[in-house]
Amino acid sequence: MTVPLPAGSSDDLQLAVKAALTAGELIRERFHAQPSTIQLKDGKGEVTETDLAAEAAIFEVLSGSSHGVLSEEAGGDPVGDLWIIDPVDGTTNFSRRLPLCAVSIGLRLGGQLSLGVIYHPVTEELYLAERGLGAWRNQQRLHVAATADPSLAVIYLTHGYAAEHRTRYGEALSRFAATSYPRTFGSTAVELSFVAAGSGDAWVCSGDELWDFAAGMVLVEEAGGRVSDWHGRDWDGESTYTIVSNGAIHEFLLDTVRDLQPGS
Repeated sequence: MTVPLPAGSSDDLQLAVKAALTAGELIRERFHAQPSTIQLKDGKGEVTETDLAAEAAIFEVLSGSSHGVLSEEAGGDPVGDLWIIDPVDGTTNFSRRLPLCAVSIGLRLGGQLSLGVIYHPVTEELYLAERGLGAWRNQQRLHVAATADPSLAVIYLTHGYAAEHRTRYGEALSRFAATSYPRTFGSTAVELSFVAAGSGDAWVCSGDELWDFAAGMVLVEEAGGRVSDWHGRDWDGESTYTIVSNGAIHEFLLDTVRDLQPGS
């Protein structure tokens, strides 16, 4: 799959796209092949041999880069300029033949998220964004939805593995269920790419990991959306109580969950 990139794209974006497509081809082949061998990771979800193979493929492509690496399976030192990688976001979906899974590659430079690439290998949709160049899906410019009425809003929610994260997710879910259309698809990268494309209006996170949402945040902001914590403050690079939205319903989202974030 060859995808022309936006004019002015950096070498880093080209490298990230190559890495995502390389890993995605491997994932797609295995998705349609024999069932995966599933292992549990110390209370933090599942891992399959495909996660590890996809991660290795990404590392190979990025091996010539001077940036550091933080990846879900291999870990890494989360400081400085670095690639932020989830080789298969939505491992549980992948292992059960649900096509809602994605390769997610973000890049942080100078303390700021500078680009994001999310590839849906089963449907072969490539989402990408770089600061100042907009957000794109297979050469189509993306814009967030204009939905301003909470009663019409599609809101994706996700949680981490800790009990407190699951509890706050449940509380937030019950509140949004009374007003809007909450959804949980099992892949943050997929959900955020959908928000960037206008196929959803917001994403509310209780305790997810940086590699899950780094690329997607850039996508949504470049598509015209907004990012904050549950108090409405600009994302500080660390908080995992995060809201990413089309902007039009952001205040509604804050009003709904602000009191649930620790430190309220």
